[in-house]
Amino acid sequence: MSLGPLILDTGAWLYALAGDEAYANALKDARPAIVPGLVLAEVDWHLRKRREDMSRLLKEVTQGAYAYEPVSLEDVERAAQVDKKFADLGLGIVDASIVAMAERLDVRRILTIDSDFSAVRMGKRWSKGFELVVPLS
Repeated sequence: MSLGPLILDTGAWLYALAGDEAYANALKDARPAIVPGLVLAEVDWHLRKRREDMSRLLKEVTQGAYAYEPVSLEDVERAAQVDKKFADLGLGIVDASIVAMAERLDVRRILTIDSDFSAVRMGKRWSKGFELVVPLS
């Protein structure tokens, strides 16, 4: 059963790929599972010594198992605003661009291991929060 679109963050996607049950199930149930371009780059960095695994993952992405979403220039601009608004969290460009992309795509569900997303708000009035698909412990 699909529970709707889900944006993937790096750590949680890696957990899902490694077989962590909660994250793997959340990923399996997502339609689509949205892979932000900068997240794909981070995953590549984490799998730099596991090139066969990365090749397999890239094949899945290019064959449509995931919805690849490049970061637009508007997302980069909005990410800078998000990073400034939530400076105390130290989000950085990848997490801030996820927020910008989520706004643009109107997706509030995120697969993450990062507790910062529970504090971040998006939207013109900074009033919309994220639904963390796997509750953080």
